[in-house]
Amino acid sequence: MGIPTDAERPRRVLVVEDEEEVQVLVARLLSSVGHEVDTASGGDEALQKVAGQRPDLIVLDLMMPGVDGWEVLRQLRAQANPPPVVILTGRGDYASFARGVQEGAVAYVVKPFRFHELMATCQRVLLATTSGQREAAGERRREPRRLLITAVAVLGRDGQPIATGELTELSPHGARLDLAVALAVGESVRLAFHVRGDARLQLVGEVRWRTEAARGFVYGLDFHELAAEDHRQLMALLAPSR
Repeated sequence: MGIPTDAERPRRVLVVEDEEEVQVLVARLLSSVGHEVDTASGGDEALQKVAGQRPDLIVLDLMMPGVDGWEVLRQLRAQANPPPVVILTGRGDYASFARGVQEGAVAYVVKPFRFHELMATCQRVLLATTSGQREAAGERRREPRRLLITAVAVLGRDGQPIATGELTELSPHGARLDLAVALAVGESVRLAFHVRGDARLQLVGEVRWRTEAARGFVYGLDFHELAAEDHRQLMALLAPSR
């Protein structure tokens, strides 16, 4: 039997969560799909384990006693090759979401969460960041887009909700979106980030392409007609924290 390739080996995932029930649940879910899972109950323990052996993925709570998730993100960002981070938190406000993205997280999942959505998010991040593969069928990019996975509400031009989708990539001029319902090429929609609070970013985009997927469609959007404040928030979201 040959030596397993990097694409074949089990992925190492570190779950950082101070609530024991949530920690055990997430660890069991990830183990059930074949990952090697380790756990940490706080930020200090997590940083020690990352220093000992770099995981392929970190699932990180933000609010923990002592060294919290924010400090973990800050210290990871200072490393040369930090592992990707999926934030799993009860903080659903836009300010926390934006800060997490600026600190380098590639996905943001708000508690309470659906099991399959968390697992799908982790699998997508691992595929994109450890194997280098991208689902690029039908894509016509004007510029590289940043991996960023989070729930968004999709609204029509009249502001009425169409469906809930998943943003998967974001750039200053466009986005990639997974959605269960069909949109026409050329149709304009508005993406509203699924977070609570006063500062809710909304982005108007035109569907430039679409391809069929297992559970609906994958879309490429080009942003247009962005209000000055929406553009400012988008650029602030993509700018790394200093």
